Amino acid sequence: MSDNQYMPDEKSFTRLLTIPRINPICVDFNLPPSKSHMIRLLALSSISAGETKLIAQGKLGRDIESMISAMASLGVGIERYEKQGSYITSVTGVGEQGFTNLVSTVYCGNSGTALRIVMGLIASIDRPITVSGDDSLSARDNDFMINSLSQADVTVEKIQTGNLPISICGPWFRGDTESKTATIDCSKSSQALTSWMIASALFPCDVILNLNGKTVSNKHYLLTKKMCNDSGAKIEINEENILLNRWNIKLLPEYIIPGDSSIVSFAILLVKLHNCEARVFNWPDNQDALGNELLKKEASSLGVEWVDNRITNQNKSSYQVYDLTDCNDLITPLSAILAISGGGKISGITHTIYKESNRIEKTIQLLADFGLKIDYENDSLDIEGGQNPRQPISAVNCHNDHRLFMTAALLMSKFGGELIGQGLHEVADVDFMTRLGL
Repeated sequence: MSDNQYMPDEKSFTRLLTIPRINPICVDFNLPPSKSHMIRLLALSSISAGETKLIAQGKLGRDIESMISAMASLGVGIERYEKQGSYITSVTGVGEQGFTNLVSTVYCGNSGTALRIVMGLIASIDRPITVSGDDSLSARDNDFMINSLSQADVTVEKIQTGNLPISICGPWFRGDTESKTATIDCSKSSQALTSWMIASALFPCDVILNLNGKTVSNKHYLLTKKMCNDSGAKIEINEENILLNRWNIKLLPEYIIPGDSSIVSFAILLVKLHNCEARVFNWPDNQDALGNELLKKEASSLGVEWVDNRITNQNKSSYQVYDLTDCNDLITPLSAILAISGGGKISGITHTIYKESNRIEKTIQLLADFGLKIDYENDSLDIEGGQNPRQPISAVNCHNDHRLFMTAALLMSKFGGELIGQGLHEVADVDFMTRLGL
């Protein structure tokens, strides 16, 4: 096993960035490739046999880059190139031989999705492998995933006092071929369920998986189920459990990665703040929008008009209730939008405390820095509309959370000022600052 490690120099986003005041007229939002789709397909293509091409219409964010590096560190063949404006990642999977050319530490950067999927893949290896991440990822709760692996007789040990790094030693169920039953907690995240679905192609046996707690981010694990079943699996979801049978992966030669629909929340916030126009490109089909299609459905309530690919400001908006159970990444930008438009209530968000930051607490704190008031009670955010943001009196801390940073950057562009967290936007949207002229 090589001692080489795939780790970038920057493990925390603490640098200061000055945001100038801007006066945009029309801004083009070419949506970056969806992290949810790309990371899942990277995992599936990495354990399949043969070559699979993943084609994206925009630059890859750091979370996707982290997954690519993680797979490369496990001996997966990966080539990158551009062709006619597309960014192509060619993956040659390890197939039946499994992961053989290993490094001592697999680094997952800032990506929770990559971390949990990688943990499931590494659980197939019969030797200890260390998994690590940046400061934000190392601070996030990971017990729900660790507890699920322990039921599969996979050894997981914490190396330090934090949640990462950890050492994982498999294989799944110690290679026993008799059918098994396990229970996982899906009330904090559906990522453990996604990990088990993908890794089931590496299982030595069939598994009946019982779910504990109300599932969240349902559209994300249903995306995983569809991808797996389209590739040869026969995953069955019943009222009480999920059946994971052994299967062989059969992928298409290439896949087009849809755009990340959640980024449109920032386009709407920009339009509301600056009374400008935004043009959206690479908007996905509804089946690939992962719940974020509510932005288009509720455009008039949010005080914008969305015609074709153009979003413009409208003076009229209305108070609405938004359930983010399946699209929790919207919590921070949507809160800001509601505060400066018609107001509203946001529910289905308790699981957001397990994101890069405690997104409930930090969203309230961030918007308070801009003079915007939010109340939190009965597990919901209640946001009064018609508020006017004001310039913060000091640098705004974005708490290593890219959604907080991107929201703060737009709010600060109204006045000019300083943010803590330079580069955070690159986790999801490399071109975010460039398209704003920042």
